Amino acid sequence: MRSQTLARGIAVGSVLVAAALVLVARLPSTAPPAVSAGDGAAPPSIATVTGDRREAAAPQNDTRAADKIRELEAMSETFRDTTFLIAIRDAGFVCRELLRVSGGLDGAASWIATCSETMAYMIGVASNGTLRVEPFQQYFDGVGVRPIEQRFEPLEPLPQR
Repeated sequence: MRSQTLARGIAVGSVLVAAALVLVARLPSTAPPAVSAGDGAAPPSIATVTGDRREAAAPQNDTRAADKIRELEAMSETFRDTTFLIAIRDAGFVCRELLRVSGGLDGAASWIATCSETMAYMIGVASNGTLRVEPFQQYFDGVGVRPIEQRFEPLEPLPQR
């Protein structure tokens, strides 16, 4: 009797959870509509998602550079960082792991990408819409590396017979 009651309780709970999920899925969404990759439409830019503040800061001319900036702003952070990592490597620089990317705020056309080897690169958008990568010197505020002091005198080679 107990096992039947427990099984029925689990079944009723499962039906209630499934019904709640169906109701939540049917609620109207406030998110912008998703764009599939195959329909050829451009992804929604951040300007349309966040409102008037972003539209005022975006470049007004529709050049290739402005299109590329809007495309980079519309990307997810992971996809944008991967795009920057590929651009760094295609430019002939070494970056094993991308630690962080900063910049690109309010329509700015440059970002600073920091790699795991304490190297950084400035990534900008050229007028033809391609990504331009340049090495960037990082500033370290701290004590420099001290050379290792030798405690022992160097050994002299044995005389040859």
